[in-house]
Amino acid sequence: MNEIENLPKGNEMQDNGEEGLTFNWVQLFIGAAICYFWFYESWMPMLALAIVVIIHELGHVIAGKSFGCVIKEMQVFLLCFVSYKPKQITGGSGWRDITWSLGSLPLGGFTVFDSRLLNAKPAWQRLVISAGGVMLNFATFLIFYLALPFLPIGWEDAIWPVMSLSLILGVLNILPVYPLDGGAIILACYEMLTGRRPSQQFINICGSIGFILIILFFWIFPEWIHGLHSRVFGALF
Repeated sequence: MNEIENLPKGNEMQDNGEEGLTFNWVQLFIGAAICYFWFYESWMPMLALAIVVIIHELGHVIAGKSFGCVIKEMQVFLLCFVSYKPKQITGGSGWRDITWSLGSLPLGGFTVFDSRLLNAKPAWQRLVISAGGVMLNFATFLIFYLALPFLPIGWEDAIWPVMSLSLILGVLNILPVYPLDGGAIILACYEMLTGRRPSQQFINICGSIGFILIILFFWIFPEWIHGLHSRVFGALF
């Protein structure tokens, strides 16, 4: 769930230049069918995940906007089925110039920046933008964690999924694997220390290796995530 410069192939909505709502019914039905088998017992986990991903991506958006970046799109989940493009009024620099998209496959999200303006920013600003999502996830967890003793009886059941997923998503995204946020932070730190920006070829290689690692450790061998969850929450509660 890193900020990206170009829309990933196969996930973007077809941009016809028109403002307003755009639907992709095929991707809606495909995602809904997949989600039915994943969450047929309860839709609450997917709702909690959507809230946490929105918070994460808003962290990137807020950090980017604070440094004057132009943001083209923020999408939550993949297989985008609905996209809202507001009326353009500021030439790309305002909140109303962002296209807001929602996918039907609960596998994270992304924020699309104007690549030229983003690459022109100092390394420390790009580091803060990369860390923005993780920081907001950790802040969400901390706020709910401190508020737990003061919540009315019964609210814990509603708060707990968002709180736990915020911590898990933050920890996973801080891993030093590109294109996760942690990998982008490492690249920015390298530039700050050496004064040299990694070549695009090196970044592409890191992205390819990172994609393979993500598939292996998040999909083929996900047991370590459950172990991490147990250790972290065992220490906190």
